[in-house]
Amino acid sequence: MYWRDETAEAWRGFWSGVQAAASSALPPLIGPNDLPEDWTQHWLDPNLLLSQTCSYPLRTVLRDRVTYVGTFDFGLDAPIGYYYSRFVKRARGVMPRRLAINSYDSQSGFAAGFEPLSQASDASAYARHVDQIIVTGSHTASLRAVADGRADGAYIDAVTYRLCKAFDPWGKAPFLAGRTRSTPGLPLITARGRDPAPLRAALAAACETSPWMGHRALGGLRGVVVLDEALYHALPTPRAQSDRTSRQFDPAAREPGR
Repeated sequence: MYWRDETAEAWRGFWSGVQAAASSALPPLIGPNDLPEDWTQHWLDPNLLLSQTCSYPLRTVLRDRVTYVGTFDFGLDAPIGYYYSRFVKRARGVMPRRLAINSYDSQSGFAAGFEPLSQASDASAYARHVDQIIVTGSHTASLRAVADGRADGAYIDAVTYRLCKAFDPWGKAPFLAGRTRSTPGLPLITARGRDPAPLRAALAAACETSPWMGHRALGGLRGVVVLDEALYHALPTPRAQSDRTSRQFDPAAREPGR
């Protein structure tokens, strides 16, 4: 889910380590641009070996239809295996009336900003002032929209934010206004009924030996953990804001990082 041109070599290198550690032959790694347009179709493929999804679809359209494998840890200032969203604004003091989101089924780009008031962080409270939601198709496109002034604010996955700061010349332009509360990170999944134990063992072994661990191209990947899947299902699921204006900035954008 954190794949981009600058990180593809690193992810392929890491996957080579997983293949070397596996008890049986594993296929080559497939980049997101080679996946079906409908990612739900990909995630529900009965032959799915391993993929990464977002906690929002895991607890909605994928619930009880896939097998949870584990969660990557990226060494964020959060519990192991957890992440959060950075809230960015066009400039200090700007009230975010126009909010850019990657999609309505994104935990970090949408749901994190529309949690119940009883659980909302200072950063997620900004969403209460939004008049317009602009769907961009990706976290990178949302951050770019804020940097270019086409949106006033956006919630950006903390790992994607790291990558944009590292590789995009405009990545540091938006004003960093805060962060949401930490939630379980993007889950790794396999097909329903497949035993996740061999995959867990191969991933853990690769995390112990891969020279790419901690590299910025992998967003600072530190390891893999197995969380209690119930933690994902316990997260609140806000409804899509259908009463708000929504338009597409970049319909071709498919950079994941949800």
